[in-house]
Amino acid sequence: MRKNNRPPGSHVPNRPGMRRAAGASGPSTTEQDALVALFNAGRLSEGEAMARDFTRRYPKAAFSWKALGTLLLACDRQCEALPALQQALKLNPRDSESLNSLGKTLQDLGQLDAALNMIERGLSLRPDYVSALINRGNVLVQLGRADEALVCLDRALALRPDSASAHNDRGHALKALGRLEAALAAYARAIELKPDFAEAHHNLGSVLRDLGRFEESLAHYGRALDLKPDWPLAKSQYAHCLKRLTFTQDRPEIRARLVQALRESWCRPHELMVTCVSFIRLNPLIASALARLNGGETLTAADLFGTTGLVRLADDDVLMGLLEACPIADTDLERLLTQVRRALLEAVALNGAMRLFDATARRLPAALARQCHLNDYVWAESDPETARIEALHGALSTALRQQAPIAEPYLLTLASYRPLLTLPEPAGLLEHDWSEPVMQVLIEQVREPLLEAEYRRSMPRLTAIADSVSVEVRAQYEEHPYPRWTRAGIVPSAPTIAAYVRQQFPNAHLHPPVRQDGRVSILVAGCGTGLHSLDVARRYPEAQILAVDLSLASLAYAKRKTHELGVTNVRYAQADILRLDKLEESFDLIESVGVLHHLQDPIAGWKALLAHLRPDGFMSIGLYSEWARRDIVRVREQIARENRQPTATEIRAFRQQLLRQHDESDDAPLTRSADFYSLSGCRDLLFHVSEQRFTLPQLADVLHELELSLVGFILDQRVMARYAERFPDDPSATNLEHWHRFEQAHPKTFAGMYQFWVRKAATSSPMQCGRQSPGRS
Repeated sequence: MRKNNRPPGSHVPNRPGMRRAAGASGPSTTEQDALVALFNAGRLSEGEAMARDFTRRYPKAAFSWKALGTLLLACDRQCEALPALQQALKLNPRDSESLNSLGKTLQDLGQLDAALNMIERGLSLRPDYVSALINRGNVLVQLGRADEALVCLDRALALRPDSASAHNDRGHALKALGRLEAALAAYARAIELKPDFAEAHHNLGSVLRDLGRFEESLAHYGRALDLKPDWPLAKSQYAHCLKRLTFTQDRPEIRARLVQALRESWCRPHELMVTCVSFIRLNPLIASALARLNGGETLTAADLFGTTGLVRLADDDVLMGLLEACPIADTDLERLLTQVRRALLEAVALNGAMRLFDATARRLPAALARQCHLNDYVWAESDPETARIEALHGALSTALRQQAPIAEPYLLTLASYRPLLTLPEPAGLLEHDWSEPVMQVLIEQVREPLLEAEYRRSMPRLTAIADSVSVEVRAQYEEHPYPRWTRAGIVPSAPTIAAYVRQQFPNAHLHPPVRQDGRVSILVAGCGTGLHSLDVARRYPEAQILAVDLSLASLAYAKRKTHELGVTNVRYAQADILRLDKLEESFDLIESVGVLHHLQDPIAGWKALLAHLRPDGFMSIGLYSEWARRDIVRVREQIARENRQPTATEIRAFRQQLLRQHDESDDAPLTRSADFYSLSGCRDLLFHVSEQRFTLPQLADVLHELELSLVGFILDQRVMARYAERFPDDPSATNLEHWHRFEQAHPKTFAGMYQFWVRKAATSSPMQCGRQSPGRS
């Protein structure tokens, strides 16, 4: 059942009202008053039970169905509210409240044109209906008609100046018109009228974020969470604001929320890396160790831990949360943690300092083992460390064969250098009693990989993989599935693909109109380890999704994570995009982000996907930018000159070479990439077997050839604002000639890749691709 489908970051629940109805054919005046009182008091579950009783006792009374529908709408159960309100309207076509509630329901379900029609019918019957005026204003904003919305909301405020909802929604219209300071004032007025107005605090935070006033923004997002602690959207927006900030002094309330954000996955953990590192560096023990390391010292176990240091490190909740969530993407912390790992190995190898692993301190070695497994053991390893860890691996292998007991410190130390799955009969380890930190390591390093092996054996295969480059790409990802991830982040659901497109691209011109009904099917072409396909599945919970990839190892990882998250609307299969002519399915949306540029012929792959797109469907595509990847191309050329092979040993060695020179070389941007901090990520970033890149003029030519129109780019709002300031004549931000000039001035604009949406063009005109004959470059 769909929950909370309001457009992200925006809508306050302008709950349609409920009044009693005259007439003797339905509930009595007393019964109606009792139900209205429950509704107004927010006792919605009791009200729903009473309304359902009315529909059984008085099935021909419009009030019974209107009451039920309005209560269900107030509970964010729009799919259930819809038939109830339609029945109410059938029984009484001139009920302005039913028309307004039905319009609000259709709005939440993304059916904006139908919603506007219903609300305007209600207003034709009752022109001074404030709730309907507010709802009409909101729909007009979503339809890109913010100037009309502002007039409508001003009319609502003229009738009811103290309406916090109207002031809040007026803020939406002003924000859509780019009048951000006026929008701030509108949201502030809403809060003045209603201090516990969580949505207004959230919306005020969003405008402050767009203005770059992140500290103020964070305070309002935090206030929204104080008022609605379980609100997923507020959690997500708090995290996305927090990632913009670093801290030079401890802020306990922000630290607590940061730890919560990591634990509950408010966003993808690596997005909070810089913020987390700023807090970790405030730990005096870590600050002192980093200062000594930067001074050229090599730290011993005594230097690192003293008598209580390991416990003090384990008490740093930000450090622990980050170690367990994603690869640490900070060169200084990597050096420090590499030395911590070495010191722990020496302590175990010498059978000394075992106090370092007592129960209170065991959390850090366990977190370190989980971190190393997450980063695919990419950290540097000296020859003495290799000799010691191989000896430890041999000793533990013997102990397992002889069914001898194994002490937890030895197991944790090995797990921070080698996967426990490399031990003989590793499944037997799961049968022993271990402490909770050790058991978590065993789950990640033994139980989950064994489960993936089962999924791999049963994975459906839709096509053969015969293309030579596809075979090489598959081999890379079989060896190093990418990315290895733990937590997916919050993804607000969208009622329809059209609603999501309107939200992302409010100024897009969508012709022909988007189909709103029917079963929606989506193809994720090149799903990797499932992070992308799970985002899509949770964004469109009622869609049916097929996710394909070349690599069985990646697909098995994706399927495990899908089951872990309880997502049921995705099916996985192995397939080569170039062979999809065998597939007898068509799709409303095809997403292929970061995939086509690894094919031998990206355009052939794109055409193969396009053959399965329904006539009014969309495609979401991601391609590497030639401009943005110049640094990476230069390093890839160096790798080719040095004839470095994509083995784990050579990748580690080359990373260390870059780390040694990054402060004084042009390679510093590479060390700021999250991919640089895991073996699979570094291989994908620098050692990929096949990579092609595009320029925007080339992209314009391709869109013209494929008869696709550009809907828009997915970019940070600040980038979009700079573009709008530079090119005010392109409100839809789809002119690729303009974007080419913008990228030349700002080469890192598309540092991730060109991520954009397209749709089959109504005609094959180059202008519909946003192209004005820019020529190739």
